[in-house]
Formats: sequence, C-alpha cells, structure tokens
Amino acid sequence: MRALLAKITLWRAISTVILAVGAYAAYLRFFEGWVVSTNLTDAQPWGLWVGFGTLCGVGLSAGGFCIAAAVYLLGMERYRPLVRPSILLSFLGYSTVCVGMLYELGLPWRIWHPMIYWNKHSVLFDVSLCVMCYTTVLALEFSPSLVEKALPWKGLRRWYLKWQHRILIGLVMAGVLLSSMHQSYLGGLFLIAKGKVHPLWYSPYLTTLFYLSAIPAGMALLVMVLYLCVRSLQAKIEYSLLQDLSRIMMILLGVYAVFRALDLVRNGAMHYAFMATKEAAYFWLEIVLFLVAPLALLSWKKVRDTPQYLYWTCAIVVMGFMANRLNVSITALDAMSGAQYVPKWPEIALTLSVLTAGVIAFRLAVLYLDIVPRYEEPKEFRWLASDGAGTVAEA
Repeated sequence: MRALLAKITLWRAISTVILAVGAYAAYLRFFEGWVVSTNLTDAQPWGLWVGFGTLCGVGLSAGGFCIAAAVYLLGMERYRPLVRPSILLSFLGYSTVCVGMLYELGLPWRIWHPMIYWNKHSVLFDVSLCVMCYTTVLALEFSPSLVEKALPWKGLRRWYLKWQHRILIGLVMAGVLLSSMHQSYLGGLFLIAKGKVHPLWYSPYLTTLFYLSAIPAGMALLVMVLYLCVRSLQAKIEYSLLQDLSRIMMILLGVYAVFRALDLVRNGAMHYAFMATKEAAYFWLEIVLFLVAPLALLSWKKVRDTPQYLYWTCAIVVMGFMANRLNVSITALDAMSGAQYVPKWPEIALTLSVLTAGVIAFRLAVLYLDIVPRYEEPKEFRWLASDGAGTVAEA
C-alpha cells in the first residue's frame, strides 16, 4: 500500500482528474448532443476545438518536417539527435488533431468520408486529406523507434528497418510537401469568409501568414520539450543545438513581423489597431507575445545562453502563436457576427484531456523507446556540452 501511495504524485493526480473529467465531457458530446457540450452557434461555428485543437495543434507540430528536412534533405547531420524527438512531437500533435476532429465533427463516425468522397472545390477537404496523409507519413517516420523495441522477431525487424530506410527520403519529401500545403490551407479556410473576419486578421495572404508563423512556433515548442526532457527525463542533449534553433527562430519571427506589418498597411487595416476596441487589445496582446517580447529577448545573448531563460522565451512564443490562431478563429469572427462566444466547460475539458494524453504518451515514449540518449545515473539537470562532457545547467 505504501509503495502504491508513493507513486501517486501531484502531477499524476492532476492528470487523472483531467482525463476523468474529459471522459465525462466526451460522454456528453457523443451521447447528450452538441447543445449540451458546446456553446457553438451558426454565427460562431468554430470555437475552442478548432481554434486551439486544430489550428494550434497543426501549427505547433511544424518542427518535425523542419528538422527532418534539415537532416535528410539538406545534410545537416549536426541536428540528427533532434530528429526522433521532433518527429514524435509532430506525430503526437497530429494524433491529437485527428482525435479532436472526432468530437469537432457533427457526425464523427463519418471521419473516413474524405478518403472516399473527394470534393476538389473544398479547402476543408484539402486540409483533411493532407492531415490524414501527413499523419500516416509521420507514423512511418516514427515507426523504427517502436519496431526496434516492440517487434520480437529479429529477422522481421531487420527487414522492416531496411525497407523503411529505403523509402525514408521519399517520406521526408512527402512530409515537407504535405505539411507545407496544409499549414497554408488552414489559412485558406478563412479566405472564403471575406467580410466575416475582422480586418486586423483578414488578408488575401493568410495562407502565407499561417505558414510563416507555424515554423518558428513549432521550433519554440520543440525547444521547450527538449528542455523538459533534460530537466526531468535525464536526456543527453547538446545545448548548442537549442541555441541554434533560437537564432533561427529570431530570424523567422523577424521575417513574419515585416510581412505582417506590410500586409496590414497594404490592406488599409493598420488604423484598426489603434481604436479603443476589444479586438485592438487582443491584437496587441498577440503582437507583444509573438513578436515584440520574443524578438527583444532572443536578441539578448544571455537569454540564448541560459536554458531556463530560453525555455520561458519559447513559452512566450508558443502563447503568442496560440493567441494568433484564437484571434483568427474566434475573435475575428465574433467581432463581425456579434456572437460573443465563450466556450462551455466540456469544450475546455475535452481539449485539456487530449493534450494531457499527448503529454503522457510523449513521456512514456522517451522513457521506454530510443527517442533521445539518456543518462543511466540518478537524475541531474545537465546538458551535454559540445565536447561531449556533461555540464550542470544553471538557471
């Protein structure tokens, strides 16, 4: 009994409560109906499930195709230690999106229909098809980590790994193409709603804006995850790799900032940002979190050189990215329709439960699969220095 109680930690208790409440919310969604479980209406058909679950989930998973392309297509072998964790993070991110689509859809048992009934005139069809295909690609890219540990037959394991290696470059190329397509297509969903999206977030170049913002956000989440792997799971990771990612993020955020500013000026929407409105306040919150604060912090060498500072800076980037996606999908539509949407508690519970399940799956994969090298000795918060020696990380 004492051994069992010793395993009950605060985070495990919190996770259990979140999953239990999420299970009840799922029951309400599937058995009690749409009205009981959401506050969505015809005026605001896309709320937290789409804004956070799909738009944020897809965008924050962009690190996988970036790292895979850098290593396998551009030959940047220095970043090979980041391939498996980035692929795993993307695979779990897209898996949560696919699970989220089950309760987003009005008829979830028809989620397979896009594979059979093609509608070439629908942007949503393009998105759904790309998401399904890219999730399959990620599963194949991640499969060696699982096969190496779980497949007991040595001959079959060797054959599969050899076969997967032969098609790997093709998988990576397909992954880059598919991910780039649907990262952009998600922005295209709002192009057909001209006049229903607030001018601060509507643009004929929404596809480009979605793509440019997803890559630095995906890298920021990857940095956060790697930091937590070192801090809590005894991972061996060279800190200079994270410093490189931080420099790339700073450049990409700068490119996005310039493009965003020019787009606002071109569309004649800049003056809306200086009005005394709720939308202007949300706009500046997004800009400060996603652009101003990260660019200022990442330009400071001490922030890039200190793991804890870099972690919190990346957390700000992720929060700013989420603010952008929620502004586009909720704030911008609310402003024009007057819906005043506020998510109902089952929407929040289901979102948190799926996110928690993804975090648990990532932790178990790092512990039991060959995702990142790990220290065998007792837990220490330290990074692998460039010379291969372990160094204690200072906060």
